[in-house]
Amino acid sequence: MRQKGFLLCGLSAISFGFVPLFTKVVMQEGMDVVAIGFFRFLGLGLFSLLMILAQKRPLSVDAKQFPAIVVDSFFQVVTMLLLSASYLFIPTGNATSLHFMYPVFVFLILYLYYKNRFSKMQWIALICCAIGIVCFIDFDNMNNWIGMGIAIASGLTYAIYMVILDKQGLAKIDPFVLSFIGCVLETIFLAVLGLAMGSFQMTLNAMGIFSLIILAGLSVCGTLLLQVGTRYIGSGMASLFCLFEPLTSLVCGWLILKDPLRWGSVLGCVLIFGGILLILKPSKRTKEKKIKWVKQ
Repeated sequence: MRQKGFLLCGLSAISFGFVPLFTKVVMQEGMDVVAIGFFRFLGLGLFSLLMILAQKRPLSVDAKQFPAIVVDSFFQVVTMLLLSASYLFIPTGNATSLHFMYPVFVFLILYLYYKNRFSKMQWIALICCAIGIVCFIDFDNMNNWIGMGIAIASGLTYAIYMVILDKQGLAKIDPFVLSFIGCVLETIFLAVLGLAMGSFQMTLNAMGIFSLIILAGLSVCGTLLLQVGTRYIGSGMASLFCLFEPLTSLVCGWLILKDPLRWGSVLGCVLIFGGILLILKPSKRTKEKKIKWVKQ
């Protein structure tokens, strides 16, 4: 099951890694981040509802878990808004790199608050991945502390989202049911915000509509795969495998958008891959004692 969780979280990260590419296209057509988020969550919610109806799944959750779903949905929306706001102050690449420090926050929350214990190999993997993310940062353009703070805050809110998904048992809920309920809450919040900001006063051409549909599809794949993957390996390990997302974005930017490829980014890729390889092969002692990667 652990290998299955690794695979699902890796595929989720790759799906999300294509999001910046299509988001850029849609934003160039005049749609702001609130409207983009609204349609992404709306598409995910509609797909989840169709799957629930087609497979005749019960659309119900434990009433005790509903407050956690509300809180988790809030942090997911806030993460998107904070990360987008940071783009106004610092370059997109730097903001994204700072955001992807969230595995550090996940590990710290699990270690300090939930008293989880991790092996030396897991800590080494975390350090390798964190240094790898730092290598992605262009320090020559890192000159605005407000933007840096907002980007780091987006990483913290996303870490909280992942921990709640794991520790409050939300990852064990039917993924389509959880996605549908969460998307209803998220679209309501963004609809209110979007109407207040006039975010829905825009026109899209065929390319913009196509890109928006692709964005919704990527959200479907990324979100559902992450929820199921977290169920198998916990939020700590899932956060590390989500680092495939910036790697995918880097390759897409280089191949499709013709973005320059820095040696620091190449080194970052090597360190992240190295860190992930470290946790793919648990130690013999871990196998014998059957210690879980992240305690429930």
